[in-house]
Amino acid sequence: MVDDPYVFGQIAAANALSDVYAMGGKPITALNIACFPINVIEEEVFSRILLGGLHKMTEAGVALLGGHSIDDKEIKYGLSVTGICDINKIYSNQGAKPGDILCLTKKLGTGFVVSAICKDFLEQDTLNEAELSMSKLNKYASELAVSSKFPNAMTDITGFGLAGHLSEMMIASDTCCEINLSSLPVISGTMELINKGVNPAGTKRNREYFSKYVSVTGGLDEILLQLAFGAETSGGLIFAVPEVKMNDLKNLFGKEEEPLYEIGRVLDKNTNSIYIKFL
Repeated sequence: MVDDPYVFGQIAAANALSDVYAMGGKPITALNIACFPINVIEEEVFSRILLGGLHKMTEAGVALLGGHSIDDKEIKYGLSVTGICDINKIYSNQGAKPGDILCLTKKLGTGFVVSAICKDFLEQDTLNEAELSMSKLNKYASELAVSSKFPNAMTDITGFGLAGHLSEMMIASDTCCEINLSSLPVISGTMELINKGVNPAGTKRNREYFSKYVSVTGGLDEILLQLAFGAETSGGLIFAVPEVKMNDLKNLFGKEEEPLYEIGRVLDKNTNSIYIKFL
């Protein structure tokens, strides 16, 4: 995924912890799940991966209880995470209401950047920005959202991409939404990668499956549309927030210097199969 084993460990840990944050919870403990080709790659590589994961767990206040390791043909690393949640404050992708504003906490494009790592045209600045985004915990955005009590629904944007996870939220909430593609936050250099033909397998699968839930206004930028279907690695959170609460939420995030990007709004469901309208 990335060349630096320490950063790889950080990203894998942040990604594993995200599911708990997406529910408004607090991760407490974790187990390492590690697959390594022990006779092929230097031991230092394994150590750096585990150290990256440990440092991210420490930042999250998570206790590492141990783990399981397997001799495998390729490197795989992740966490089995246990968290706690206030039973009265459990968030899910169900509950978005017509009129709610949809907002993201991280820029899009990580999947395209990761796919371009082996190609010669990936700029270092683009890679650096993507690595910082992927390794950032969703802890801070989740805690602010939960403390505000504003969101009606919340989930994270990962492998199914923005279009996929938004489709799931709208289906679960029996609503639909409109998204202004030009308002989507993008990691610098991502649009150029898409224009050069970078098209991850996960993005292809997302578009094949989730297109049935999407309507597209004529004349939209195909590159932006591809971005919306892009599979994300350790992506941000997406909230559905009542419009009257948006300024307060923006001020709360701004005070803590946490990014928050408004990308669209929830609408009444008016067809049987269309859940996202890209504008």
